Amino acid sequence: MATVAEKSALPPWRSTVEDHQSGLRLDRWLVSRFPDRSRSTLQKWIERGLVLIDGVTVRPSASVRSGQIVEVEIPPPLPTMPLPEDFPLDLIHEDEHLLIIDKPAGMVVHPSPGSPPEGTLVNALLGHTERLSRVGGENRAGIVHRLDRETSGVIAVAKTDEAHRALSAQFHEREVSKEYLALAHGCPRTVTGEIDLPLGRSTGDPRKQGVRHDSGGRESFTSWQKIATLPALTWLRCFPRTGRTHQIRVHLRAIGHPILCDKFYGREKSANLCNYLPGTSSAPLERHALHAWRLFFHHPVEGTPMRFHAPLPADLRPFWVASVPLEGALEEGNPPP
Repeated sequence: MATVAEKSALPPWRSTVEDHQSGLRLDRWLVSRFPDRSRSTLQKWIERGLVLIDGVTVRPSASVRSGQIVEVEIPPPLPTMPLPEDFPLDLIHEDEHLLIIDKPAGMVVHPSPGSPPEGTLVNALLGHTERLSRVGGENRAGIVHRLDRETSGVIAVAKTDEAHRALSAQFHEREVSKEYLALAHGCPRTVTGEIDLPLGRSTGDPRKQGVRHDSGGRESFTSWQKIATLPALTWLRCFPRTGRTHQIRVHLRAIGHPILCDKFYGREKSANLCNYLPGTSSAPLERHALHAWRLFFHHPVEGTPMRFHAPLPADLRPFWVASVPLEGALEEGNPPP
């Protein structure tokens, strides 16, 4: 059901569907039981796996039947306002409308029921400037798009509501180009490839995403290119066209090349370079090897093309330095990551 961090101090709420309620959509039935909650909020609870029917996660559109037992893990309330924190940000760019940050691995982007209310990027942003867009709400001040906790790299932040709306529109229309670097198990047979597999919430674990060919799957597309190799490992340059949760991680796993140290979708929780290249210095890795390398879009107010990149952080760089680059894999003039 819910993760440990999401669990409320209260026991799960339970109720049995009555005869006259049979056939109602689950989200509509919940509205009748939780009149102080909006339907959209209750739908989010269902999508996060906080609602079970007879012990099984379902979709918001599922119908309830007489005699079924509905169980709800009511999430704890979010703090009304994240507090500013004095945390040094690795600024790539800043102007009147935008901040471009090189996010470190291990930092959650914004407070949520599944993460602590402090130590997030939003807390650090509030400590840096009071001028942040509030389009997404106080808990997501300035946040236009997200990176997973363990994913490092480039993230764009809106300082004004105007910039937020314009940049969100570019993401929605798929006018933003995103490039990631992933160190994956194995070596694909071809130099390039495309993954066109629909993704949705896993039916077995609501914390995970999975390939779904039913109505719960959403269009998801990732292309990739081999750029360097290590024994039993390959550096891939990934281009997600869509922006589904955990998209690159699930897609690479689906083709048999899970990302190194991916605790959810991979094979191990930690790794060391010397185990792949005996004789090399120890270089431990304690998080999944995925880095948001480059981001391209048009300035949301001025309209000028903008290109940003974040170099590989210290924990991933030894794996790159020890690898053998494929000739011509990176365009001429681009520095190695």
